[in-house]
Amino acid sequence: MNIMRRKASVAIAALLLFSVLQIGIAKAGLTNTKPVMTVQQIVARLVTRNNQPITVNGQSASTGASLLSGATIETGADQSATVNVGPLGSVDISPNTKLVMTFEQGNLKADVAYGCVILTARQNTTGEITTDKGSAGKTDPAAGGVLEMCYQQGAAAPTVGPGVASGAGATTGSTAGATVASSGGLFGLGWPATVAIVAAGTAAGLTPLFFPDDNGNPSPSAP
Repeated sequence: MNIMRRKASVAIAALLLFSVLQIGIAKAGLTNTKPVMTVQQIVARLVTRNNQPITVNGQSASTGASLLSGATIETGADQSATVNVGPLGSVDISPNTKLVMTFEQGNLKADVAYGCVILTARQNTTGEITTDKGSAGKTDPAAGGVLEMCYQQGAAAPTVGPGVASGAGATTGSTAGATVASSGGLFGLGWPATVAIVAAGTAAGLTPLFFPDDNGNPSPSAP
C-alpha cells in the first residue's frame, strides 16, 4: 500500500512540475513576442471634369471613386481628371492620356503610356513621372515640387517643362479639378472639408475601390 502511495505521489509531483514548466514557457513566449507593425494603406480620390466618367482599370469611374496604388487610368478626347493622393500630392490628367499611378508613403509616381500630366508632390514626398523612355523627372522631397510632361504616341521623347501639360488640358478644365491640385482641397476649402464633401456626396457602400486583382491586373471591388 505504501509503495502505491509513493508511486501516486511521484506521479502527481511530476505532473505539477510539468505544468509549472509549461506555464513558464508560455509566459516567456508572450514576453518575447514583438508587436506587429501595420502600415496604413493610402487611398486616392478621383475628381473628373464636370463629373464625366473616365476609365479606371477598364471600368467607368467618376468623381468620388477610390483608387489604390497600381490603378490604370485612361481619359478620352473630352475627358480630364485629377487624382488626389492626400498628403502625398496630386496628379492632373489631360484628355487622351493613359497612365499607371503608384504611390506609398513618401513616393508618388505616374508612369505615362501617352498623354500629358501635371504631378504635384508635397513636402517629404518624392514625385516622379516615367515613360517607356525612362524617368522624365523627379521632385525634391525636401521642398516638394511640380512636374509637367507630355508624351504623345510616336514621339521620340517626352516634352517636359512648365506649361506643356496645362496647355493640353491637364488642369481638368474645371474649377473643382484645378482647385484641388493647387490649393489642397475642393474649392479651396482644404483637405478636411474636401473629404467631408466627397463623403457626403458618395455613399461609402456605393463607391468603387480600384485595386489590382490576383493576377496583377487592376480591377474594381464589388459594391
